[in-house]
Amino acid sequence: MAERTISEILEALARIEANVKTIAKNSADHEARLRELEQRNGKRMDAITLAAISAAVVGVIGYAVGKLF
Repeated sequence: MAERTISEILEALARIEANVKTIAKNSADHEARLRELEQRNGKRMDAITLAAISAAVVGVIGYAVGKLF
């Protein structure tokens, strides 16, 4: 009976180990995806900021040229 209990414990431990490995693998994948999404948002905000600054500069130059002529 003790041998049966030990073998059941070992089998359960093997299943737990497999589950932990799967969870660790999935966790690394999710972390990589989150980093990619965070970088994408940063790039998007950089593009929006660049467009806004460019529009402001063009507006100021256009205003200045309009005042000259």
